[in-house]
Amino acid sequence: MSVSDVQPPVPEPGAPFAHSRSYDLVFAAPVTLLYALVVAGNAIKIAHQWAGAATAWLTIANEIATLLFFGLQACLFLVRRLPVAKKEDVWPRAVALLGANFNLTLLLLPHVALGPTWSAISLALTTGGTLASVAVLAWLGRGFAVFPEARAFVDQGPYRLVRHPLYLTEMVSMLGIMIGFRQPWAAMIVAAAIALQLRRMAFEEDLLGQAYPGYDAYRRKTARLIPGVY
Repeated sequence: MSVSDVQPPVPEPGAPFAHSRSYDLVFAAPVTLLYALVVAGNAIKIAHQWAGAATAWLTIANEIATLLFFGLQACLFLVRRLPVAKKEDVWPRAVALLGANFNLTLLLLPHVALGPTWSAISLALTTGGTLASVAVLAWLGRGFAVFPEARAFVDQGPYRLVRHPLYLTEMVSMLGIMIGFRQPWAAMIVAAAIALQLRRMAFEEDLLGQAYPGYDAYRRKTARLIPGVY
């Protein structure tokens, strides 16, 4: 991972965003535990599906990608950098939490039976998007955060192409999941999740611009999600 060498000073004790490593770990413990349970659940599913690997290899690949994605996040919660700045207001933090998890609402909808073609498209988008998310997350590394926090300024690798590659890959995966429902409610949920993520990006960019002197120049020359488009 390449991280900008321009780092703001470490916050003074007592600053609104200053806290210890212990505080950071305790605060992240519930999500870390949740993701660890997801990893365990996926490992069990993979073990049960392995006997039918000849016909379910793409499904198994998707489960492995999901295991890697949540497993890597659980690990990064334990080793990530302490924040040098963060949004303390309730609204930015609520938007971040909802944006990261609103797509889970899709699980409340009934699945539809897909033909071979649509099943392949759905699994390809979901698996490809999740594997790409794992790669981007690995590049982001210890700068990983869920809430709007300045833990690192990364401008190399996939971040040379767009400012939010992780959100882009997650959206691709989300579209693949949506196909498994093929109903207006699913499309509305995904649209709402994307809207929340766009607002989340704005909060993060505002914070990073305040924390890192070089971020505004990076923002002006780099697309948010789609090079040359947006």
